[in-house]
Amino acid sequence: MANFQLRQFHFFKRETLQDLPSAFSQPELLLASAGGDLLFVADSTGSIHIVNRTFIVKSFVATSDVSGTRITQMLHIHQARTLLTIEENVTLASSKPVIKLWPVDKLLRQPDVQPVTVKYQLPTSTPYPLTAVAATPTVNQIALGFAGGHIVLIRGNIPKSKSTKQRTLHKALEPVTNLHLVTDTSGTAVTLFATTTAQTLAFDTSSASGGKSDVGVLEERGCGIGCSQVNEDRELIVARDEAIYFYSVDGRGPCFAFDAPKVLLRRFKHYLLLATAAPSSMVASAEIDSSLLDTDSRVYSYNDATTFTILDTRNKLVAYTGVISGGVRGVASEWGSVFVLGGHGSLDYFTEKELLEKLDILYRQNLYPLAVKMAQNGNYDAGSVAGIYRKYGDWLYGKDDFDSAMSQYILTIGYVEPSYVIRKYLDAQRLVNLAGYLQELHTMGMATSDHTTLLLNCYTKLRDEERLNRFIHTQENYQFDVDTAIYVCRQAGFYDQALYLADKFSKTEMYLKLRVEDQNDIRSALEYMRALGDADVSAYLAEFGRRCLASLPKETTELLVDVCIRGMDARVAKETENRELVSVDGLGIRAQSAVVPSAGSLSLRRIQHLFADQPAWLAAFLERIITVRWQKNPVENGIVEEEESDMKSAWNTLLELYLCGVESPLHELTSSPDQQQRTPKERALELLRSPHASIDWDRAYILCASNNFTEGIALLYEQRGDVAALLELYIDVDDVHSIRELLAAHGEKQPELYIKALHYFARNPQDKDNQRSLSECLETIEKHNIMSPLRVLQALGGSENSGVTLGMVRGFITRQIDATAARIKDNERVIGSYTNEYELHHRQMHELKNNPVVFQSTKCSACMAPLDLPSVHFLCKHSYHQRCLGDVLESCPKCLVQNQVLEDQRVRQEVGARKHDIFFDKLHKADDGFDVIAEWFSKNPFAFTKLVDQ
Repeated sequence: MANFQLRQFHFFKRETLQDLPSAFSQPELLLASAGGDLLFVADSTGSIHIVNRTFIVKSFVATSDVSGTRITQMLHIHQARTLLTIEENVTLASSKPVIKLWPVDKLLRQPDVQPVTVKYQLPTSTPYPLTAVAATPTVNQIALGFAGGHIVLIRGNIPKSKSTKQRTLHKALEPVTNLHLVTDTSGTAVTLFATTTAQTLAFDTSSASGGKSDVGVLEERGCGIGCSQVNEDRELIVARDEAIYFYSVDGRGPCFAFDAPKVLLRRFKHYLLLATAAPSSMVASAEIDSSLLDTDSRVYSYNDATTFTILDTRNKLVAYTGVISGGVRGVASEWGSVFVLGGHGSLDYFTEKELLEKLDILYRQNLYPLAVKMAQNGNYDAGSVAGIYRKYGDWLYGKDDFDSAMSQYILTIGYVEPSYVIRKYLDAQRLVNLAGYLQELHTMGMATSDHTTLLLNCYTKLRDEERLNRFIHTQENYQFDVDTAIYVCRQAGFYDQALYLADKFSKTEMYLKLRVEDQNDIRSALEYMRALGDADVSAYLAEFGRRCLASLPKETTELLVDVCIRGMDARVAKETENRELVSVDGLGIRAQSAVVPSAGSLSLRRIQHLFADQPAWLAAFLERIITVRWQKNPVENGIVEEEESDMKSAWNTLLELYLCGVESPLHELTSSPDQQQRTPKERALELLRSPHASIDWDRAYILCASNNFTEGIALLYEQRGDVAALLELYIDVDDVHSIRELLAAHGEKQPELYIKALHYFARNPQDKDNQRSLSECLETIEKHNIMSPLRVLQALGGSENSGVTLGMVRGFITRQIDATAARIKDNERVIGSYTNEYELHHRQMHELKNNPVVFQSTKCSACMAPLDLPSVHFLCKHSYHQRCLGDVLESCPKCLVQNQVLEDQRVRQEVGARKHDIFFDKLHKADDGFDVIAEWFSKNPFAFTKLVDQ
């Protein structure tokens, strides 16, 4: 026997059942089971014993009463719950085998069930022993194999003996040893595997022809009786002396070398159960005529089997081997165990050990590769398999085989904590292994930033720039933390590698840090930023702009100008597109939601702080932006809301720079000689005069005032139209010429300016210009009656600093006295008229109250006809017919209009007497308040006052 190259283990526990039922004491027993939770035992007397899990036996007689009949074969079809038996008369060679089908469920309830006898015809007139039988799970096909080489197929509703047909599939020259009917998963395709002592055959029995036209010879070699099985993959397994072979319908497949004379083959899970004979017992069976056997074929009987072996073909090992006393009479698998019937009536059962127990056996023998394979085949989860790799690695590490140990540790990645392995290889002499492990971590995407740091530190400590470059440059998926890799390379001084990673993975910020902070290569950094999108530049210029301006101010300023202008153009284009969308779609709310500018777009206000140390270049930057963007066709370019804020900020900031004396360095390069000679304040004044400038007035005023820039303040007042403030400014700076020009330009429209001018000229009358200006002011005031003479005199002489003499204002005073005297005369004349009118009305009222009124009119004042009764007389001496008055009897029709006018005047006086706010407003605005009070008293306001008791 040459099977000692396979490792042998005891992965099954063997126990011998004691106190067996009496049925097992019978000689020449047959054992059968194929599921169904039952064992079937047939004895030589023709009885069949059904054994359940608790070994309770139910028996029945399965043969006829004819002497010599016995059960020669037995097949349990558990899907159909049917037991198939072959009954033969062993004493009569010419007898025909009887095939019976027994319903198992009925047998369990009552033992006297009548079986179904399968009707068939012998293939030849010469009777041959029935050596093999097979049936489909539904028992719609039964195959019979005879010692004469005939294979017969019976089809139809066999359990009910209806519509059955018989066909001889094949006639071989050798005895048929085994038959197996195999169905596919759908149950429609049926294949019959057959073996003889010299051939291995396959038939398609699902065709209408019964498979006669589909005969396939798989191999010109056969096997003995009971030495074949079908596995779960519907493959035929054939056990020959030298090996075990696997067949499919397409031909022979793999084989498993196991050299031993095979007597019996059964299957349990993925194990093969073998009963083998000793070499000395290799004798031919007496049950088959030796004249029918091929000279190279040997068939052994069960009595020859002395060794029972369980083969694990999946893991290529012997799971159990042992000797069965008296030989192996039968093997069956049921209830998760394997039962072996011995020749002396013993029944041994074998139970598979737990996987953990089997692995523990392998661990003790340091067979870790086999343990891994067994765990994988046992559907162990990946984490548990990784634990075996770890044990294997630890064992190799303990033997100082660090390279091999690392190869096992690598297989644990993802399941064993990397720190467990890393701690073992932190020694400087093992950094190469550690680097390999860490690189594998990155390849599998299991590395953290700490692992990347450690791997790159390994490369840097080893000064292995080649592997570092290979790690960085040859990665396809780059399964590592790029930021950490850049950081480590930067810290170790490998700037080229760090730049490569930063550029490849678009780590723009880190790339610029390397260029600016580590290499001080500002020019390359600016070129790199030029290639970026405008939305990204603002963030990076905010961080690196100051250093760039300090080294290359001109180039940096040009970059900022270009990016800002492109960003503004993009915002305008987006605004225009959205407005068109609104006009076309009509959905204003939806369209305007897209108008919001990008958060990353460059805003001029957010980058001005970069020029904190470079005010001159800030002026150059703002001048360039203003010139290109807002002075050249500003209307056509269009301005969005955000840009309008930027524009105001730019104008205001540039004005502030000019007022602080900042000069743009670009003026020397781009301006003409005349422009170069202009001072910053001249540029500020030009800026204020610019029609395109969008400068905040209040801020500009504060800037001009804080820098004592009078020209700018004056220009701001002028632009705003605040002539009064402009006059006060000229007065503060004693600019007489400007004061006179201002009065000449705006005095006619705003005479009140002369009041302020009068006070100013009154303080400095000695100056000839001031004297002339004083006279002009007085003339204008007198012409437009701007001030009362009293206020003029108070203005001229009310101050201690006044130097006005009487001669300077003699003409004005004389004219005012004459005008006042003329007004007094007019007032006296009006007063006399009012007095005479008052006295006349007073006398009339007295006569009406105290004297009788005589009506002498003889004609109606309305129709001028003579009066007759009834008539109506009024105190105004008008008389009317009553019919001429109609319903109007209260007042005279002719005096009604005049009386109504008087009544309206009285009502207005009464209402006006209560409007005190109007009175005080007139009093506040009037130059002569006495006139207002006198007029108010003339309307007798207290006549309408009512006393209220408190």
